[in-house]
Amino acid sequence: MSNNQRAPHTEALRFDHVTLEFPGSPRPAIEDVSFQVDRGRFVAVIGPSGCGKSTILNLAAGLLAPTLGRVHFDGEQVTGVNSEAAYVTQQANLLPWLSVRANIGLALKFRKVPRAEREERVAHWVKVVGLTGFEDHYPRELSGGMQKRCAIARALIYNPSIVLMDEPFGPLDAITRLKLQQDLLNLWEGERGGTLVFVTHDLNEAIYLADEVVVMSDGPGTIRRVLPVPFERPRSIGSLVESREFSELYNDLWSLFKSQLQTSQAGA
Repeated sequence: MSNNQRAPHTEALRFDHVTLEFPGSPRPAIEDVSFQVDRGRFVAVIGPSGCGKSTILNLAAGLLAPTLGRVHFDGEQVTGVNSEAAYVTQQANLLPWLSVRANIGLALKFRKVPRAEREERVAHWVKVVGLTGFEDHYPRELSGGMQKRCAIARALIYNPSIVLMDEPFGPLDAITRLKLQQDLLNLWEGERGGTLVFVTHDLNEAIYLADEVVVMSDGPGTIRRVLPVPFERPRSIGSLVESREFSELYNDLWSLFKSQLQTSQAGA
């Protein structure tokens, strides 16, 4: 079903005038941030280094508390760790003493899912993320891309209400990164289509993946724009880059960053 054919969305995540100050810091990490993420949407958050993108995810996950304002998830204020959120960080953070199979099934084990069901679901996700034959390998025996696929499977296997991803493909080479971007698209569109908030500094990546792009300013981070992405799903990254709409949206995003860069240089 295309974006413009979907039923009306209900709110999954909302930031209401959120400011976060760290003790001893000369300025807030983010300031007066307001935006919302509707259920079933893939939202990319982009901005320069140090603008508070990761802070946004940490607040959504309940790992940080706002100094001012409120964060709501599923209509309730987030006041502690958000157990409904899966968090994929920049590093794969696989447990080195566990196999691929055991890493992927860890969340199910914590939730006391019966062993037979756990093994069935793990086998399914091993296949989905292309790790068949590597089930008994350990993280040190995997490439960087394979580790990322294992981490993504571990996050998605228990059907979390929302998935938070913090530049998960940043350290990878260009070819592996493109492959994993398409893999993530296929997973999100085909397996669950749930709510996903994806932090990146890469304009191309944001357009490839997202339904909407939240553009943050330089620190202290504020919201400059929220831009819709017009491409229907399912998507093929290769076909997007050849379209006029892709170039227009890229130029719109780049103009926001260029104007900010010129303002920063003028004030230096």
